[in-house]
Amino acid sequence: MYALLVPSLVSAVLGAQILLSLALLKGDICPGQRGRFHHAFWVPTFSWLILVPSSFLAILPFLFLGIFAFRSKTGKTRRSGPIPLLHVANLLGFVAWITILSTYNGWMVALGVLQLILLGASLGHCLLVRARSRLQAFDRLLPLVSVLALMGLMVLTGGIAAVNQATAMSLNAIVAGAGFGLLGVAALTWHLLKQTSPVFWRLVTGVGFMLMANISLTRLLIV
Repeated sequence: MYALLVPSLVSAVLGAQILLSLALLKGDICPGQRGRFHHAFWVPTFSWLILVPSSFLAILPFLFLGIFAFRSKTGKTRRSGPIPLLHVANLLGFVAWITILSTYNGWMVALGVLQLILLGASLGHCLLVRARSRLQAFDRLLPLVSVLALMGLMVLTGGIAAVNQATAMSLNAIVAGAGFGLLGVAALTWHLLKQTSPVFWRLVTGVGFMLMANISLTRLLIV
């Protein structure tokens, strides 16, 4: 089970980390939001620890991102806190991501790119809402990115199954992935359909469904 979880988890963690970095460095945010953003970085920080058994390189983004989050001064300017450490943590996270995925099937890196977009956008949006972000453009854009990435993921896995002469187990994995994915889409886009503000618990539910969808689809390359 852990082997099935790792590719999806590392993509989710790195994607969310990059999204938070982008919002922190490029977003029009006030000092109060910035402080909450810094606190949100603790989620990907400790998530890297879960990935250490799969690759010891995962300890490096944990250390650098943890130092960044710990040393950040949340009440001053945007450049408060050791921003170079954040860049290093993102680079090391990318190296760990590549290293972990390369230990699996040759298709896993291609699958991982779409998972990086899908799960990164989903988890990152969840963390932004938790941080009470006022970057409303993300509330509209990120759910749509998740939908498009899921569509690409389903097309790719369907093609892989066809190339590998799909078995009943493969078809069951695709059906399960599609079902969980649709539930995830419903949860992540609910606020767009109802034209309301996104709700944290609903986004968490959507991330959970998306994670289960990706675990199901990953089974095609591991089993």
